[in-house]
Amino acid sequence: MSDIEITQELNNLPEGWIVLLETSVEKILDTSLSAMKFLIGEKNYIGIVLSASRPHKNLVNLYEQKGIDTRRILFLDCISKSQSMDLEEVGNVLYLESASDLTNISLAIKGSMEKIKGNRFVFVDSITSMLIHNKPEIFARFIHGILTRMRINGVSGLLISLENETDKEIRAEIAQLCDRIVKI
Repeated sequence: MSDIEITQELNNLPEGWIVLLETSVEKILDTSLSAMKFLIGEKNYIGIVLSASRPHKNLVNLYEQKGIDTRRILFLDCISKSQSMDLEEVGNVLYLESASDLTNISLAIKGSMEKIKGNRFVFVDSITSMLIHNKPEIFARFIHGILTRMRINGVSGLLISLENETDKEIRAEIAQLCDRIVKI
């Protein structure tokens, strides 16, 4: 997926948009990096990144290599603490207990949305990783609540998942809440 393709897919979306990006395991990293580069760099959004697939430190390195301004991102890291990694004390990261602690994840997203002003979005990286740590029916309720709260607050959303790897019922639940589903 090229930056140009991402630009075409994410341009001209209505305010408060929610998009589900479905991609292959080979393309998931490039796709998410291109999307972040477009939203942070070109569209001037402020992002909240819920990461269940990579620790904060790794994401920062990847984003900076792509020229993405990480000061415009609040990271909700669900990996580092559960893996007993050294936790960097920086102002734009919240270390959450684990990807299965949906109550605290929900509270962190809600609090983050309230703090950040302007054009903002929540990026869930990735649905597939979150489902490894949570029962599908519980995760469906969680994501439904998050996406509904985002709609109410005019916060945009970007969700990424591995194509054909996400439970069909969960995918259907998420898809009905999205403005666009993009297969890459």
